[in-house]
Amino acid sequence: MATLIIKVDDERTESLKRILNEIPYVRGVEVEEADVLLSEPSTQYKSIKKILDKAKGKNLFQDIKDPVEWQREIRKEWDRDF
Repeated sequence: MATLIIKVDDERTESLKRILNEIPYVRGVEVEEADVLLSEPSTQYKSIKKILDKAKGKNLFQDIKDPVEWQREIRKEWDRDF
């Protein structure tokens, strides 16, 4: 089974929902507000802020014992000839 996410103008939501519910192989139709689920930040700053807010308190780098060595290893990956 697959899930599709479709952006639709507000005034068209109900008519599309009725159409989709008539299709026999459609298992369900859910409507979520665009500004909550699908809104995209309008600027690069907002995009970065959204990512940082989501990562807050998760201790993303706690497994890195030696940051300098970790960076060195990452750079080695970039310098490899393919």
